[in-house]
Amino acid sequence: MGIKTKRPFRFIYTGYRNGSINMAMDEAVMIGLEKHLSTPVLRVYKWHPPTISIGYFQPISEIDLKKCSTDGIGVVRRLTGGRAVLHDKELTYSIIFSEEEFEPFTKKEIFTFIANCLIETLRLLGIEARIAEKSRGNLKSPDCFASPAQYELETTKGEKLIGSAQVIRRGIVLQHGTIPITDSYKKISQYLTDYNQPTPKLSKSLSESAGRIITEEELLRAIFDGFSNFINLEDGEFTSYESLLIRKLSKEKYSAEEWLKRR
Repeated sequence: MGIKTKRPFRFIYTGYRNGSINMAMDEAVMIGLEKHLSTPVLRVYKWHPPTISIGYFQPISEIDLKKCSTDGIGVVRRLTGGRAVLHDKELTYSIIFSEEEFEPFTKKEIFTFIANCLIETLRLLGIEARIAEKSRGNLKSPDCFASPAQYELETTKGEKLIGSAQVIRRGIVLQHGTIPITDSYKKISQYLTDYNQPTPKLSKSLSESAGRIITEEELLRAIFDGFSNFINLEDGEFTSYESLLIRKLSKEKYSAEEWLKRR
């Protein structure tokens, strides 16, 4: 398979964070790369409390904010597009790099490259996956897992395994995605205002696909090893510049009602 990127990527595992901090961490690295103050990152993280992230263009009216508040579910708007995801009992990956690291720097090539990293990750867990050739299912649903999207990963039977979203801004790519370990992500229908139906059987958790319980530790190791077949990974941490920016973005942007309700 070989290494296809130029510089080493920092591998950062941040464990549990709330939605605003998780989104701030992703954007801080993007800004650092734009200013040539950061190096590429592959980050793995979790969410506390369980949180619904919505796409950049998604109307907030699709989310029942009152019920989320009552049940202790966080809500945050992503910088990336796509639809709503309930993050709970999963690992989320985030990969951030610039056009300096990757050629050709096209949306299709980037999606395919990352999908191959994820296919290798799942293979190490004994799960056979493929890249979806086209979007299927309920394309109007506010639920990300209601349909496999083109370039996302699905089982050989066409069931979505990982939900990913991407943004490219000023030569910097951010792609992050949820890797459900259990089927808890399907509970999102309880928190959608106009779509109170169970998630269609077009998706599967890793444990369901493997026919056994997949642990967080197993998945974390598989992500590191799977991506290592394509990029140079080195254990890393955030720089002082990024850490200051994370606090600023978390407080002033991602925690702000203005950002959440901008659409």
